[in-house]
Amino acid sequence: MPDTVSEIRKQTFGKRLFQAVLNVAVRVVLRPKVIYLDDGMKKKKDGAHYVFVCNHTDHMDGVCVASALKRYRPFALVSRKWYDKKFYGGMIRKTRSIPISLDELDASWYQTGEVLLRENESMLIFPEGAIAREGKMLPFKPGAGLLSAKTGVPVVPVASYGEYKKFFGRRQRIVVGKPILSECPNDVRFSRYAKELMAESEKEVRRLYGMMEQQYGRTGVYFEECFSDQSESAEQ
Repeated sequence: MPDTVSEIRKQTFGKRLFQAVLNVAVRVVLRPKVIYLDDGMKKKKDGAHYVFVCNHTDHMDGVCVASALKRYRPFALVSRKWYDKKFYGGMIRKTRSIPISLDELDASWYQTGEVLLRENESMLIFPEGAIAREGKMLPFKPGAGLLSAKTGVPVVPVASYGEYKKFFGRRQRIVVGKPILSECPNDVRFSRYAKELMAESEKEVRRLYGMMEQQYGRTGVYFEECFSDQSESAEQ
């Protein structure tokens, strides 16, 4: 399977065509509504690139959120068990994606991500590392924060709200928060700063999700948590 940076970055005509068709399919079938809280991010500026971190509620998150952020063309982190599948993996490998093994110590994704960020590419990471099947948002792991800390690329919290109603019903909403600057002090370890970044990012994603709950009500996704209460507390 293609794992080198050059192979992952390589964009053939077939890959570009597939991604264009996929973006259209996402808009038609899932109908995501993208909400930017920072007006400056609505149009990509030259050289602007970020580490986008988003909550993880469904297998559709990767394709939907990446499509919503298409102006930034982020490379999404994808579990290798899906990346290596014959059918679905074949489609995933046509997208801008980076495989990660969740069952063993895997540093290859990090090395690839660091190279891409230093080349002004963006990344999309779901730092929970798994779908929130038990009705709660899982703690954010520090990997995305470590990439941000070492490269200085800002982290952008993203909240995916909804239950992926296809064609009809309430639209999926992708709320893109404001960038969190990454400036690790010289006397602080990258690992420690990464944890701080992810703690701040998780808190902001919860707040963004709470904003949607306040406006549209709770869904069946996080049935063990009420984020609107957390959002109200954060604003006080």
